[in-house]
Amino acid sequence: MPKESLREKLNHDNELDLSLNNLETVPVKDLAALPKATHLDLSNNLLTALPDSFCSLIHLVKLDLSKNALTELPRLFGQLENLQHLDLLGNQLKTLPRSFCQLKKLKWLDLKDNPLEEGLKKNAGNCLNEIECKKCATRILMYMTDLDGQLELQSQAKKKKQEEAEAKQKDREEREKQKKRQEKKAEKERRRREHEARRAQELLAQNGDTSDEEITAAREKLKYNAGLKRRDKGQGSRNCFLIVLFSFLALFGALLVAIDFHCISSAKDEMCASYWQPTRAAVISSWELSKISALNFYANYIEKFFSPKT
Repeated sequence: MPKESLREKLNHDNELDLSLNNLETVPVKDLAALPKATHLDLSNNLLTALPDSFCSLIHLVKLDLSKNALTELPRLFGQLENLQHLDLLGNQLKTLPRSFCQLKKLKWLDLKDNPLEEGLKKNAGNCLNEIECKKCATRILMYMTDLDGQLELQSQAKKKKQEEAEAKQKDREEREKQKKRQEKKAEKERRRREHEARRAQELLAQNGDTSDEEITAAREKLKYNAGLKRRDKGQGSRNCFLIVLFSFLALFGALLVAIDFHCISSAKDEMCASYWQPTRAAVISSWELSKISALNFYANYIEKFFSPKT
């Protein structure tokens, strides 16, 4: 429908009457270009459904969709947030979209002559006059709000149940992986033992004897050789540690000798006079005292013990 003809139908009260036009589709694009058309009459047409884009006509305040063949409303119908008056008389509606509870400004609603499900039918009432239609709007909004809350709880419960199922599945998969890793490890150990057994048999076959006793002895020998290898490896680690320790002590001793030589050559060095010379004197004094104590101990006990008795 041309936009010019729509403008011609728009009256001074911002009412756009498109009733009785045998419309099968709604010219949403043209209607969106007329934001002043806050009252829209689409009654007595051949509409069976509204496009999703219809929900973009948020300027609508009054909407008449009566006496069409609508079987459902768009899922986002609740986006028509400014809607106050809605006439759905004489359609084929059984349910309303979940978003219907978002029509907080809705004051008037007519749902007569629709094959509504029991809950909607009970709350819609007869709507035979203005007061009943206003009550219908209030009751239906309350009903749809409660229904939305119940559906949300069901959705959360379903989501939680799904998450628990996924967690259990993940746990089962992890246990299965662990089991496979253990089986793989056990299989590897079995192949290793079989390989050792074959090597033992080959060694005995080379000597021309394959008795059970010698096979057992060969296996024990293999284990003993493996133990020797591990022990040699540990001994090598200890030897490396001793070499490193000895090198450190030798380096430390060389450092002390170098410091002593420097301080003897440079008697006026303040660091030597303040730290090294007193330390050196204390060490020499301790060494002399230790030597005297050792000589006295030797004279009083060792030499006396081993000297011939007269």
